[in-house]
Amino acid sequence: MSLRSDALTADDRVLRGTRWSLRFSHRTALVCGILAGALLVLLVAALMIGEYLVTPAALVETLLGRPPERLDEFFVLGRRLPRSLVAIVVGASLGVAGAVFQSLTRNPLASPDVIGISSGASVGAVVVMLVLGGSLPQAAIGAVVGAVVIAGVILLLTARTGLHGVQLILTGVALSAIAMAVVDYVLTQVFVASATTAQTWLVGSLQGRGWSDLLPALLALLLILPLLIAAAPDARMMALGDSVSTALGVRTVRARWVLLAAATLLVAVAVATAGPISFVALIAPHLARRLAGASSFLASGLVGALLLLSSDLIAQHLFPAPIPVGVITITVGGAFFLWLLWREGARRG
Repeated sequence: MSLRSDALTADDRVLRGTRWSLRFSHRTALVCGILAGALLVLLVAALMIGEYLVTPAALVETLLGRPPERLDEFFVLGRRLPRSLVAIVVGASLGVAGAVFQSLTRNPLASPDVIGISSGASVGAVVVMLVLGGSLPQAAIGAVVGAVVIAGVILLLTARTGLHGVQLILTGVALSAIAMAVVDYVLTQVFVASATTAQTWLVGSLQGRGWSDLLPALLALLLILPLLIAAAPDARMMALGDSVSTALGVRTVRARWVLLAAATLLVAVAVATAGPISFVALIAPHLARRLAGASSFLASGLVGALLLLSSDLIAQHLFPAPIPVGVITITVGGAFFLWLLWREGARRG
């Protein structure tokens, strides 16, 4: 057995061919199947409930292109399906990106919104939308530029200590504060109506998201996720430390750049699509590890999709009036973040 296969647990298997080997866990595969099934059930519920109720029979007919009523087609295909799919894709992107950052930094508190990547994307998108008067597709380019700039600054400032430890978190918090100060300044320089719209977007909202918003986020996820899954074995090796992973044959510098670039792009597109939705990228990898028993990019993506879609349903239907989904994720994620801090402090104490 090669060193790159690492220690297999009782439910792990390795499929080997002449050139390729694939390590998988029965538990992880089972958990991913259950998560996918739960996501499908939640999606069906999201298409049926609301101010206009759609019956199961009407839902099936509508999805088959034979809507019994015009209102069925309007609510299911025009409003609920694209919004739900955007929630799934954005949540999955954030969950996968969070898993990558936590794996790279070997820090359970690291996530794109904590270390400033999401804030950098917000600056880029806000500047393009409010200062340059750009459209949403152009704002996506600005978000990518902003996220890449923040990621580059983090790499420079942590060059000596590496992407791990308390210095990374403190650096990210400081950069995030600076980025949000820039956003606040821009908001004070534009019309009140534009600032109000941007402020709602900055909380994180799926209101009004349609098919045109889904396409760029879906393309980014479909292009980047296979790359990350292929790089997952190297990421598991790198979690053991640079010296160990190098001894096991991992090209750590190249792998780190690939993983960081892919995760940064996922975050940037997600932020451009729905705003900087907080804490999904932090929570999803933790829940996925507890369920699957090991780090899994796919499981983290599925958990992230479930978290955001369920949060959006709560934001739409649990209150007298709909609220931005970011309010729900901030409330839940803030409590989860405090629990993580307490646990880490208790463990080191």
